Amino acid sequence: MNSTKAIADSKYLYWISDYQSKLRKRINLDELSFEAETKTNEWIKRGQVSIQTNELADLHAKFNYADPFLRPNQITRFVIQGTGLIYDFDEKEKKLKRIDNTVHSGHNFNSHRFYRGNILYSIGGEGFWSYNKRITYFDEKISKEWEILRPKNEGPEVISDGYQGYSKQADVFYSGGSLKKNFLENEEITQIPTLFKFDFKLKTWIELGKINFPRSIEAHRMIFWNGSFFVQLERDKVYFLNPSENSVYVYSDNTTYFEDAGYHYVSKDTIMYYNAQNKGTIRLIAVNNLIKKSKFVGKFYTESSSTNLYFWILGILFLSITILFLLRRIRNKPIKLDELEYKLLTHLLQSQGQIISTIDLNELLDCSTKSQENQRRIRHIILTQINQKIENQLNIKNAIERTPSEEDKRIFNYHLKQGIDDAIKSAIKHDKV
Repeated sequence: MNSTKAIADSKYLYWISDYQSKLRKRINLDELSFEAETKTNEWIKRGQVSIQTNELADLHAKFNYADPFLRPNQITRFVIQGTGLIYDFDEKEKKLKRIDNTVHSGHNFNSHRFYRGNILYSIGGEGFWSYNKRITYFDEKISKEWEILRPKNEGPEVISDGYQGYSKQADVFYSGGSLKKNFLENEEITQIPTLFKFDFKLKTWIELGKINFPRSIEAHRMIFWNGSFFVQLERDKVYFLNPSENSVYVYSDNTTYFEDAGYHYVSKDTIMYYNAQNKGTIRLIAVNNLIKKSKFVGKFYTESSSTNLYFWILGILFLSITILFLLRRIRNKPIKLDELEYKLLTHLLQSQGQIISTIDLNELLDCSTKSQENQRRIRHIILTQINQKIENQLNIKNAIERTPSEEDKRIFNYHLKQGIDDAIKSAIKHDKV
């Protein structure tokens, strides 16, 4: 769960740990006090917060707003936007501690942070009059630094604001609709018209298509992501944009205004947010509930030729693999057996599940007149060879099984594994050697 903020407060770290009560907690970094809401925007102090002097100085020097993540054992993790700084707050001990070794910062304002499994990621952002397209993750176990994940191809040229969100279900990161400044004297602003997704399993950016949803570049942008939908606020309307299903729904209510938002939090499918000054009554957008009252207005994006080509390539690849697999099965050479192996396997097939004793086996293998040690060695070699050939060809392990005799545990009985007769009959070939 994460939060973003439209207008930064001064020196407060906010979070919600109980989504049932919808009440917030915060750390006042000026007074180092731990505070909690009794009701919306009414606060009481819960104690003093301890922190190392140098760690507090780093936080004050680079403080912007923070993305909070709830971790086990009443730990809240704060990732300071525009930096790589990470602080853990232990609510039981009321201790705030820095856990990263970041040195350089300032290049990733407006980056998007999220957890994928137990790994914290940060994608995109901007700073130093340039755009950051990198995908990074925090190495919590070894370096305590942000490491880079290297995609196989180029993605969007700007990853900042717009439509940014990680889908846990699809294991992809969506990115599109960002604003791009030219940083020249006229500082012209353009909007990235394309929606991409980054497939973590393939480590590949995939172009989905051109965004259809019309909006003015000058319009106030307020877009949230709840894990499945982009939720876009526009005065008396809420738009729900689903990148997976490529759909846009609109919910209209001329008695409610939605556009004024500060921090926001996600609880399951519901967006919870406060006004831009982070005060006043909490607003709720229950996505699944409002979707039922919404109207479908069109596709989120027009699928690009590269997207269609991607799925065509996947389809052709799958078909090719299937054909090769079938041809391989058709052209498989039969199992080659020598005289004794063929004689034994044929007898077992004709027995139709009946067992044969060690004495019968010795007769079949023409070793009944030999010493007991030679009989044992011959049985072992031939049975091992037959089982190995069947496993190599048919992927059936231990095709010939042996079980102790009920009358005398020193004597073994032999039989074919149940249900494999037909497969063996079609695969054996008698070669005299």
